[in-house]
Formats: sequence, structure tokens, C-alpha cells
Amino acid sequence: MEKKSYRDADMLCPYFLRIESQTCHLTCEGVLPGTSVKSHYLNKESLYAHTAKFCAGDFKLCPWYIKLTK
Repeated sequence: MEKKSYRDADMLCPYFLRIESQTCHLTCEGVLPGTSVKSHYLNKESLYAHTAKFCAGDFKLCPWYIKLTK
């Protein structure tokens, strides 16, 4: 069963910064120091699906994690 909400403590990815459920935004660290990248999802279901699969799951498979670690 997929969770309906997430807390920062649920996140395993070291690049995760915050999740904004009301606006369907996920913010991660950026490529350069002091920057961030904000992803917008069309709905909470897609935001939570990404979060479950990558941020709170196997983050090493996340496309953004892969870009940041190269």
C-alpha cells in the first residue's frame, strides 16, 4: 500500500531537501553549491509515486541522483 504523505524523516536520498504536498513540488540539491532544483508534479499521486520509488526508496536509481553523482 502506497503512503498518502511523507515526512522528511522518510527520505533516504542525500540530495532531498523538501516536499511540498499542497503544491506538488519536490526540491532537491542543485548541481552547484548553494543551488536547488524544484520539480513540479501534476498531482499528488505522481509526486508520491516518485517519492516512494526514489526519495524514500532506491534513490541510487533516481535520474537526478545519477546526474549529481557523476
